[in-house]
Amino acid sequence: MESALIIIDRAPYGYEDSFSGFYVCIACLNKEVDADVLLIGDGVYAALEGQQSEIELKFPSVEELTYLIFPEGSLFVHEKSLNERGFEEKDLVEAAELINDQELYEIMAAKTKNTAFLRI
Repeated sequence: MESALIIIDRAPYGYEDSFSGFYVCIACLNKEVDADVLLIGDGVYAALEGQQSEIELKFPSVEELTYLIFPEGSLFVHEKSLNERGFEEKDLVEAAELINDQELYEIMAAKTKNTAFLRI
């Protein structure tokens, strides 16, 4: 395996999926494996700026983890998923890269060889 694409499609709080996905990406990057995170569906909530989960939900913030993969790894956010939830690019953390359906297809196609796809 030369690279990993971690796909997160669940909301970051109430499940461990987002935390686990970001930590897998960080572990890969620490072992010099190219790794990126793709947020799609409810996973896009993990890239929203200004999360106050520690105060409101008593959970650590996923937002802080988004910065730990940057710049070695990329944080892709599916534009359609974001818009369907009433958010725009300006609502995202600085490290996020908004991608449309065509770019999503291109990323998936480019990573088909020697890449582990992890849906978390």
